[in-house]
Amino acid sequence: MRLKTFAAPSLTQAMSDVRREMGPEAVIISTHDGPEGGVQVRAASDAPMREAEPEPLRDRGARLADEWQIERGDHEDEHLERIIRSLGFHRVPGIAAQSLIRSAQDLSDGVSVARLAHAIEARYAFLPIPAIPEVPLLFAGTPGVGKTSAMAKIAARATGAGARPLMISCDGERAGADARLASLAKAMGADFKAVDDPRELSDALRDITGPVLIDSPAVNPFELDDLDMTLAFADAGDAEIIYVFDAGLAPEDAEDAASLFASIGAGRAIPVKLDCARRMGALLGVGETGLAFSQLSSTPFIGGGLAPATPLRLARALLDERDMPFDEAID
Repeated sequence: MRLKTFAAPSLTQAMSDVRREMGPEAVIISTHDGPEGGVQVRAASDAPMREAEPEPLRDRGARLADEWQIERGDHEDEHLERIIRSLGFHRVPGIAAQSLIRSAQDLSDGVSVARLAHAIEARYAFLPIPAIPEVPLLFAGTPGVGKTSAMAKIAARATGAGARPLMISCDGERAGADARLASLAKAMGADFKAVDDPRELSDALRDITGPVLIDSPAVNPFELDDLDMTLAFADAGDAEIIYVFDAGLAPEDAEDAASLFASIGAGRAIPVKLDCARRMGALLGVGETGLAFSQLSSTPFIGGGLAPATPLRLARALLDERDMPFDEAID
């Protein structure tokens, strides 16, 4: 039996390293905080050691560009170097950055945004929410992240498509939450209900046939009781969990939180506040968990700034070419 200790900035990254090098049959012996931050995971396996990928590149643009061996022909690949520096600037996790660089390098005849979009499409999932959602959607996230605004934008799209959505507030403990959502629903011609617990939510959905959008209580994903509450509301409403997160989070924090929401069944994510974020490695950190990007939100205003997530839009955001993807009205 082989034993090895893996050190990484986050538990998600450490577990990924274990699977990559020791295989899915590896057994986790222990996990604990690293001496200089991050985590350490001790794993054991009887299988032969897999060939390890290169060590992750440093998360600074200049250093990443200097360390990566760009294949050069008769001239320097300026587009690839721009991608490398951008990924470093945004502090994209090392293994993800390496994978994206390799894919961008394979598409040698495109400009920066096209090559990065190609690389993003090969690594991450995209699943936009339809204009009229076919299943109840429960919007979950941390306090103050903007999940209510994101939900209201989805409701506005549904009303624009001819539906009359039901907007439900489960967040009665937060001051003014019910009143705000009721006001938004009235303004856009949607129905509104407020509930206090999962049982009331289940009762509120009886005989409802139109789109259902549920604003869940804000939670701390690192508190298991909070996650259990979110899951209880989702189960009561037979709803899909949509994770709403701040694009300006630290990539490691975003990835850890997204992993926890994924563990209770979240399948899609909406990054918000792209207009305020300077470094957006959180976008790809969340993508590393397997959650699919659905929409991108770049303004708190309900009437605009929401666009279906696509590899091209994500690439433009990372390369700071955001005028085209984020000036759209709700479509």
